[in-house]
Amino acid sequence: MSQAIAKRYARAVFELGCENHTLAALVAEFARFAEAYALSPELQELDRLPNVTDATRTAVLTDLGKRLQASDSVVRTLGLLAERQRLSLLPDVAQLLAGMSDEHEGVVRATIRSAQKLSPAYVQRLAERIREATGKKVVITTEEDPALIAGVVATIGDRVIDGTVRGRLDRLSASLRQS
Repeated sequence: MSQAIAKRYARAVFELGCENHTLAALVAEFARFAEAYALSPELQELDRLPNVTDATRTAVLTDLGKRLQASDSVVRTLGLLAERQRLSLLPDVAQLLAGMSDEHEGVVRATIRSAQKLSPAYVQRLAERIREATGKKVVITTEEDPALIAGVVATIGDRVIDGTVRGRLDRLSASLRQS
C-alpha cells in the first residue's frame, strides 16, 4: 500500500518536473533530502511524534530545504508529506522518481561487481555491450567484492548476470544434479 502511495507522489513530482523542465534538479533535490532523512533519526521521528504540530514540521522542513538549497516545489511537497504523516515515504519517492527520470531519459543503470578493480577500458567495453543490448544510455557503478573468485556480476535493473567462476561452478553442479 505504501509503495502505491509513494508512486503517486513520485508521479506527481515527475510530471511537474517534465512540465517545468526541471526534472533533473528535482531528482537531485529529492535524493539529497532522502539521504538527509536516512542519516537523521530526528527527522525520521518527525512523523511519529504526536506532540509535534504541522507548523513545526513545516518549519523544520523549510529550514532543511534552505540548508540543502532546495526549490520551493520540493519543500512544499515534503511539507505535504509531513502534513499527511507520510514523510517515511521520502526514500521510496526519491527512488521511484529517479527511476521514472531514467526511463524518461532512456538511461539504464548497471552495477558491476568484481573481485578486483576493473580497468577503465574494460568498464567502457561493458558499457558498450550493455548499450547495444538495451539500446539505452548506460550509467555504470563498479564495486569491488573480494568474495568473488574471478569474473563479474552485472546487475542491470532487476536482472542479474553472473559471470563469475563461482556462478559457473554452481550452474555446472546444478546441471550435473539434474542429469
